[in-house]
Amino acid sequence: MVIMERALILIKTESPSETKVFDRVKSHPKVVEANMIYGPYDLYTVCEDNTTVGIKRTVLEIRNILGVVSTLTCLIAD
Repeated sequence: MVIMERALILIKTESPSETKVFDRVKSHPKVVEANMIYGPYDLYTVCEDNTTVGIKRTVLEIRNILGVVSTLTCLIAD
């Protein structure tokens, strides 16, 4: 059994870039779930990787998407 690291990433975007950012994020190979939300953040994603280093790489790739203003990453502890 392979143990995967998982993280919840909250993403704030520039308006009106929400949909374009969402489309890019949900197509990322490490993203297993993504949804647009209302509140202080515009969307969230759950990503998986074999290591926390891989999670960090995914977060950095998401931060580099045009239109992303900020992210908040929470490692999932289950």
